Amino acid sequence: MIQIGFIGYGSMGSMLLQGFIKSGVITPEEIIISTRTKSKLEDIKNKYPGINTANNNSDAAKNAKYIFVCVEPLTVKEVLAEIKDSLSSESVIISIAGTVSIKNIVDLTRTKVVKLIPSLTSEVSEGISLVCYNEQITDEEATYIEALLNGISRVKRIKEDDFGLATELTSCAPGFFAAILDEFVQSALRQNSALSQKDIEDMVIQTFYGTAKVLTEQHMSFSEMVRRVATKGGITEEGVKVFNAELPETFDKMFEVTLNKH
Repeated sequence: MIQIGFIGYGSMGSMLLQGFIKSGVITPEEIIISTRTKSKLEDIKNKYPGINTANNNSDAAKNAKYIFVCVEPLTVKEVLAEIKDSLSSESVIISIAGTVSIKNIVDLTRTKVVKLIPSLTSEVSEGISLVCYNEQITDEEATYIEALLNGISRVKRIKEDDFGLATELTSCAPGFFAAILDEFVQSALRQNSALSQKDIEDMVIQTFYGTAKVLTEQHMSFSEMVRRVATKGGITEEGVKVFNAELPETFDKMFEVTLNKH
């Protein structure tokens, strides 16, 4: 029996589909997918033997209970208008478009709706998936959806009003962290050392990974980590002083700009 439909097979859609199958929570035979780029369908069938493909979005929606709409926010309205007549009272729309509200989707489809913000880190079964349900979703349906997501990440239920900031802290954060680390590397390269860029990147990435692991496995707070490394009168303490003086304004400005974008 087909349980899940995917409309769209971009970066996040392909990540979710691959993660669900890899985790074993669902089989290819239980999935049907449609995508605007028809040439992708053959590739998908070759990669996941047994998966069902649809000629159009309406067929994907008609033949699945849980429909993941994995398209860009500006395309969501068009897709929902296309599939609304193929939905039943038991259909569940799962939208990953952060800027499209649950109310917007309900107004167009009159069905059950889940808002989901996944993270690129789910490609390695890490990170957090944010979810919010409208009141028509049953406990059984929520349990099923979270079982899928727990196979690729941790799941955090939040209120829809909190999605803006929470998205910055989860889905956007890998990009933010990568940009910060890249500036860290570029600054190190300007210090006239014999170390190559690859040497520096390897050091930074492995240290960043190890730091996250210590914080997680030892349940260590950020302030405790700073205290452990920044001994009084030492090099780290001097660097932390610069960060404390310069970074608050930078991060406040970043949140101001990005939250306004929502």
